[in-house]
Amino acid sequence: MVNRLKEKIKICAKDIGIDLIGFTSAAPFNEIKEILMERKEKGYLSGFEEQDIGKRIDPKQIMPDARTIIAIAINYYVEKPRLLEGKERPLGAIARSAWGRDYHEVLRDKLLLLMQNIEKLIGPFQYKIYVDTGSLSDRAVAWRAGLGWFGKNNMLITKKYGSWVFLGYAIVNFEVEPDQPMPDQCAGCNACIQACPAEALEEGYKLQGKKCLSFITQTKEDITPEVRQKMGNRLYGCDTCQCVCPHNHTVEETKHQEFSPEAYSDRPDLIEILHMDNKTFKVRYGKTAAGWRGKNNIRRNAIIALANRKDPLAIPHLKKLLFDESNMIRKYAIWAIIKLDAELARSIIKAHLENEKDEEIREIIEEFLGDDSH
Repeated sequence: MVNRLKEKIKICAKDIGIDLIGFTSAAPFNEIKEILMERKEKGYLSGFEEQDIGKRIDPKQIMPDARTIIAIAINYYVEKPRLLEGKERPLGAIARSAWGRDYHEVLRDKLLLLMQNIEKLIGPFQYKIYVDTGSLSDRAVAWRAGLGWFGKNNMLITKKYGSWVFLGYAIVNFEVEPDQPMPDQCAGCNACIQACPAEALEEGYKLQGKKCLSFITQTKEDITPEVRQKMGNRLYGCDTCQCVCPHNHTVEETKHQEFSPEAYSDRPDLIEILHMDNKTFKVRYGKTAAGWRGKNNIRRNAIIALANRKDPLAIPHLKKLLFDESNMIRKYAIWAIIKLDAELARSIIKAHLENEKDEEIREIIEEFLGDDSH
């Protein structure tokens, strides 16, 4: 009966467009306990994760009657579009995970539909669904459910789609025969570790979450000048470790049109982003994964990207930001102007000093100007 149900669920999953599905028990994930504890002790966690290790490894702390966890994966790989080829204005970069519709919504819809179809098979049951929002590790669930193996880049790597997959899972209170984890297939390759621009990846499958540029582009904390330089033209996320992975070189494109990019999704115009209003932000990024941290995070990253281009022609556009209502935007604009042309910056910033109300920004200006500030 359990095996027959498993096969029927697999058929349901295929019918609704789920690319991979696997099953694991609701037993604690003791195999990752020491890893999580070590990361927490060393301060490697990004801060976006659940901090309680007990909740991260024990499904029964989430659902006391949990018996099985159903893991799913959906391919989101899209070849690099050439929508803006030949465009002369400076362009930023957004990770593939945010080119199309927000994957959280897409996978939640798929999981909810799957639960409804299962209910038609067995009647009412308890379930809880999560897409990058639960306390359990999505990748650990997917690994133990046999969807793939842990790569040295800390991503889950699948045979068919590489690491270009979105993950989700459902905890349910009925039993299904568990699948077996896949063996590691990254031995002898350190491509991702060597390519990481922020040196966030370490030997032994370790990741310093707060050094990862994907985290950096999303954080609201201040970014050090050294790290700003490493960001390049990244506005949201970082795909470097995935792009160099050998397992990702022959992946077929996704069939899910929801993840296809719009004209601005892949490499948006940095100048346009600087002056983007709330309405434009909502239209362009409100339905993507890049929108969750708000408009000013992306604008801040655009300022950093322009500074990293070392093109003084950006200064007139950055100068307009000195009147922005956001302290963060003004602060980064001042830094970028200084970075692009320190001599010209003296006259621009000195003129701005008398209008600046924020004490931190005033201190930055006065420190730069020195005796010239009076």
